[in-house]
Amino acid sequence: MTDNTCNGWRNAATWTVNLWFGDAWAEMADEGIDITPEFCREQVEEYVYDLIGKDSTTAGFIWDMLDLNAVDWHELADHQRDWLAEDAEA
Repeated sequence: MTDNTCNGWRNAATWTVNLWFGDAWAEMADEGIDITPEFCREQVEEYVYDLIGKDSTTAGFIWDMLDLNAVDWHELADHQRDWLAEDAEA
């Protein structure tokens, strides 16, 4: 069986999303925003739409290259909740 984990995360896609969005989500969690898997996915999709648009050839290419279905959105949200709980205990 192949180990597809990446730096302690389920896979490279999940690690990459956390790398780019994790700090912002941590700040949002500190401000009381509920970081759910759906929230995380919506944030990433909005970010990509803002960068490349929705109706261009480039957008299709980028969406084909991104594998957002490989991202473990639950792991990302759980990580933020765990981090917030640990921060509250400190």
